[in-house]
Amino acid sequence: MATLEAAVTGAVASSLANVAVYPLDLAKTLVQTQLKENHIAKSSGNFKGDAQNDSTVENASATDRVDGAGKQVRYENSLSCIVKIFKERGFFGLYRGMSTSILANFIQSFCYFFWYTFVRRYYFNLKSLRAQKLGLSARTRFSTIEELGLGVVAAATSQLFTMPISTIATRQQTTDGGHESATLKSVIKQIYHEHKGDVTGFWKGLKVSLVLCINPSITYASYQKLRIFLFETEELIGGGKGSELTAGQNFLLGVLSKIISTLITQPLIISKASLQRSGSQFRSFQQVIRYLYLNEGLLALWKGVRPQLAKGILVQGLLFMFKGELTKLLRRTLFLYSNVFLNVRRRFVAI
Repeated sequence: MATLEAAVTGAVASSLANVAVYPLDLAKTLVQTQLKENHIAKSSGNFKGDAQNDSTVENASATDRVDGAGKQVRYENSLSCIVKIFKERGFFGLYRGMSTSILANFIQSFCYFFWYTFVRRYYFNLKSLRAQKLGLSARTRFSTIEELGLGVVAAATSQLFTMPISTIATRQQTTDGGHESATLKSVIKQIYHEHKGDVTGFWKGLKVSLVLCINPSITYASYQKLRIFLFETEELIGGGKGSELTAGQNFLLGVLSKIISTLITQPLIISKASLQRSGSQFRSFQQVIRYLYLNEGLLALWKGVRPQLAKGILVQGLLFMFKGELTKLLRRTLFLYSNVFLNVRRRFVAI
């Protein structure tokens, strides 16, 4: 029950948090995937010797967003991006692709929390049993390496199931044109035809996504370590009555842990978005990183980091806060219903 409880509350909390900041998520995706126009012409020279790569990079920016006059649209920052989208598409344009994105997020979060809790509990039991046999302290803790490993296993498992939905969601966010071109059916057809009927196209960016599995593992490992470091008590360690953190404490831990993981993995986040964006001709995340480094400089690998951090901090903070409150609410509800059920049963037996 604890595993399913963690999966449900984690998925619902993550979805609620992402709905709250979706316009910022859309803006940071568009900012991260735009390429500098003045580097298109010279990009082929950086990949000499590979005709296919030349074509890839020459066309990489050819599909950047254009306005009604055919001029390339440039977003200076996330705020200007949100303003331009609002003027061009209206209020609902800020939520284009939200349903698919939230669905992907819900499924991924459910799978992640389910496997993370399941694997963590199983490994904890094995470690506790081994400690008892060796006569060590019963207070078992995970090392940072163990926390990272558990997170990677859980994240990699969830990515295999949710990658197609994530690809579709990113394509919807970066598709030009009207509403019809960004519908779920239209995007699925686009991806299918672009890859000439090869369904593996829906898993484009899987390699970098698997590498990015280190992101949530860093987040949750940081959360667990910061949780003990900042709020360590006997009740917290032993799981006693006072082991539950407040909403404010959960929010703070979520913010700090997300900052750490985002700064470390930002180049990979940009690579994944560039691979999955509408009209992308990149074929690997290494190619994206190389192109950005050679044509836009080292700092380009961290472009859009501010909206990424703002979105990540808000989502992670809200996620842990919502998850903590939802867990409390669920347990109280189950406790209430169990008491009602027992009272009804007793009355029935008495009759």
